[in-house]
Amino acid sequence: MPAKQRTMCVTLLVGLALLVWAPVAHLQDGEAISAKTWLGHEAEIEEYMKTAEILGIEDLPVGVTNPKSADLAPGGPVDKFAWKPLKPGIYRGFWESYKAEIAAYELDKLIGLGMVPVTVERRIRGELGAAIQWVNAPTFKDLGGVPSPPNRYIGYWTIQLIRAKMFDCLIYNRDPNEGNWLKDPAWNLMLIDHSRSFTPDNDMAHEDMNRIDRYLWERMQQLDEPILTEALGEWLSGREIRAILERRDRMGEIIDELVATNGEAAVLLRYGIPPDTAPAAPAPAPADNDLIDSLLRAVNEAPIIAPSSELTWMGTVVELDGYQGLYAHIAEAGVRAGHTLGLLAGNEGLLCLTASERDLEPYARLLGLVDREVEIFGVLVDGTDMAVVQVTVSRVP
Repeated sequence: MPAKQRTMCVTLLVGLALLVWAPVAHLQDGEAISAKTWLGHEAEIEEYMKTAEILGIEDLPVGVTNPKSADLAPGGPVDKFAWKPLKPGIYRGFWESYKAEIAAYELDKLIGLGMVPVTVERRIRGELGAAIQWVNAPTFKDLGGVPSPPNRYIGYWTIQLIRAKMFDCLIYNRDPNEGNWLKDPAWNLMLIDHSRSFTPDNDMAHEDMNRIDRYLWERMQQLDEPILTEALGEWLSGREIRAILERRDRMGEIIDELVATNGEAAVLLRYGIPPDTAPAAPAPAPADNDLIDSLLRAVNEAPIIAPSSELTWMGTVVELDGYQGLYAHIAEAGVRAGHTLGLLAGNEGLLCLTASERDLEPYARLLGLVDREVEIFGVLVDGTDMAVVQVTVSRVP
């Protein structure tokens, strides 16, 4: 069966982020601060970065395109942004444009990736450029290579690496180096520097895509030319927009080939392989590897699941008490067992939800999201007459 037919349809709202990573508040072994401060505040930050008073601008000692940083007046949602007044053209043999930076952010929002910080167009001292929200997090280069997470975040971290590679292939990011991938203390992955992306080629940024996140792939498959034109037409040409779809279709061909060889379960991930078949932790990547080799090593050697058998589901949050649908008998059993919330997860039916001892916040957040579509990560535990999931991470609209 073709890859396009294997995945279920997902409603894609043009110009709106579908799902974003919920920030991690605290870890058992200390405080974990998320650097993704823009999530849920995109519109506010976009408007502020377009108009905020600039106190000063200075050159940054990184990059080959002479990026700058701008300090903003205090009291706003952000206090600094990177600024790239990069006119479309050839620089050191590569086509680059500040518009590609904005297009990457807008496409990130469209498919709900949540990894590219807020990026807007702004004119400063007569020059147009991309203003990119400053992210307070070290790069992989700063960290000496692809970092190895603690066991509890192996699954969460590895699926982000897979999703980032898929995004790079969709936009044909020709510069995926270790200085452009960032990690915060909450093990969130963030992506910067996309000025060389979106050229009209159908090449893959990462040739070896051995595993695919099925949820992100479903959202990519919903893209078409009218949707992309509405979201990106201000920043990309028609040829560049059509090239996105050509690369997406090429990704589909690669996925079909992988599925034919290895089987669907091994390729379109449900964020899991049995823990008894996975190593306890990923092998550290050598610091002198380039990013692609390091990512391949991390993806191939790290378990795609934390040792606690963590999986992921998408569905609608429901209150169990009073539920009258097809799975009423499961809801009644859940209420008797002391559960409050459930997740209607498509063909998998109704899952009862409970809090994880390691972090109560992801479950508590769902109490205010009844009747909303979410993605949850969690551990499937035994339940009497029902499936029960301990929620460890939640993605919310």
